[in-house]
Amino acid sequence: MDIRPKNMAQRRVVYFIIRGMLFFLAIFGLWRMISLISENSNAINKEDELKDNHVLVEVYYESMCPDSKYFIKHQLVPAFEKIPEVFDFRLVPYGKAKTTENSTGIFFSCQHFELECLGNKIHACGIKYITNRSRQLRFASCLINNIRNPQSAGESCAHEVNANWDEIEKCSNSKEGSELLKAYGEETHNLTPSVTFIPTVVLDKNQGHQKDILKNLLKEVCSKETNLHHVYENVDFRCNPNTSFIHGQNLAKIWG
Repeated sequence: MDIRPKNMAQRRVVYFIIRGMLFFLAIFGLWRMISLISENSNAINKEDELKDNHVLVEVYYESMCPDSKYFIKHQLVPAFEKIPEVFDFRLVPYGKAKTTENSTGIFFSCQHFELECLGNKIHACGIKYITNRSRQLRFASCLINNIRNPQSAGESCAHEVNANWDEIEKCSNSKEGSELLKAYGEETHNLTPSVTFIPTVVLDKNQGHQKDILKNLLKEVCSKETNLHHVYENVDFRCNPNTSFIHGQNLAKIWG
């Protein structure tokens, strides 16, 4: 039986109905695509930004300082692996350096000499150009693990976290890197009480008991966030220092 429209008017009606349906489907598909892009963008932005209502861990350190290296590798990174939803961090690479500025430029003298000043600049530029919070910490941890060759390590570590090394290197060898390091120096010198040991670690703008923080960051952060234990799943379990995590592997899983 022939069910095709029998006249031109019916054909036009069917034609416009089909066109309307196709137009609706196209608009719906475009809306879903924009929504997904927006959701992904928001997720990335949240990862790039300091988190509100979390313990803020600020680490004042030097690029060639063995104590800074130990703290970042054995305290900061493992603690963040265990409870990334409870605290956030800021890295301040300067330490006990000194800044001199005159008409010819900005100059630094560092506790571990000129090579450390370059390392500090690479850290500072990495912090600026690696805006993703997790990759930023991975870069710093990788870089400070190779304290004797910051230039070569910087390139290798940038590739490891998919960062633009050319951008970071250009920054570290220019006035931009000097300006960044100068700003970190001003922040370090403005700490109250003044820095006497590197690294100095500040929790929520309070230096507290530095020996306890440096010895067991996880415990100190968890003790400040007892009110969040009922919100986040298994936080009590993960705050237990006897809970074992494999360094590096879990970091990659959490941060992707």
